[in-house]
Amino acid sequence: MEISNVFNRSKNLFPPILKDCSQRLLVNPLTWVLVVIMLLPCFLGLWFYYEFSDERQFEEIDGEKVYYGSDGGLLHIELREAFLNLSSLFIVKFIGVLLAIMFSSELINEEFNRKTMQILRTTPIMSLEIIFYRYVTGVLCMFGILASSSIIMYIVIMLGSGIHGITEELEILWLVIKIVLFESIAYLGIFCLISAYFERPFLLGIVYWIIWEMIVSGTQYQQITVSHYLESILFDGLKNIGWSVTAEDYGLTKIVNNEVVNIATEPITAMLVMIGIGLGTVVWGARGLGNRQF
Repeated sequence: MEISNVFNRSKNLFPPILKDCSQRLLVNPLTWVLVVIMLLPCFLGLWFYYEFSDERQFEEIDGEKVYYGSDGGLLHIELREAFLNLSSLFIVKFIGVLLAIMFSSELINEEFNRKTMQILRTTPIMSLEIIFYRYVTGVLCMFGILASSSIIMYIVIMLGSGIHGITEELEILWLVIKIVLFESIAYLGIFCLISAYFERPFLLGIVYWIIWEMIVSGTQYQQITVSHYLESILFDGLKNIGWSVTAEDYGLTKIVNNEVVNIATEPITAMLVMIGIGLGTVVWGARGLGNRQF
């Protein structure tokens, strides 16, 4: 009966929460400041394209122009590496994390600041419902922004290689989009958990990011970080595409008995772990939400 009640309430609760929370996230000036910072490489890419577009060498193959770099190599191969490096740095490791911290603070802690959380907790709505609907909204908004930015960055950076180059390397774009999806699921759950328990979630989120995801992820204990699983998905995806990469290139190794051991997690396992992190932290956060003082 309780499950039936929850399901019936969700049909009435989720749509207005989705509308209200997504509007708050998308009209927040900080969101667009982060988006502009994230897309800064695109301005450099456009400048590079218009500055050197006339100097590119190409040949026509099956009616398509295939462009070559100054060293004679395929230009789209050079540009795909630039896209991967820039998207990994700006979108995944930097702006993606900041978005998750900001979104979770806006979705959870801001409700306390606006005194609306106190009202919600006096209703029959469970704490898990309060946080879960906001978490789902945050994941949808965060993924939408990161995926859209990835597509824009990909097109702009690959523009120099022509239509052939853009279509030739789409697998790299899909891989990045898959990574930002699971990044959104895992990180937003963690930062919603922090927001449910603490009054200064933004600061604590930054501390967590620096200490746990940047420092610990480079140690022997990296398997307890989200970064490890994101890098595992990236590493396996690049291998499947045909790139010549090693686990050591992505820090997915550790020393055991004076030997370097590959500790990359299988991609399916990595995805399940991040989904588990997202759902687990939301459930844990609901407990904190229920116990937090007005």
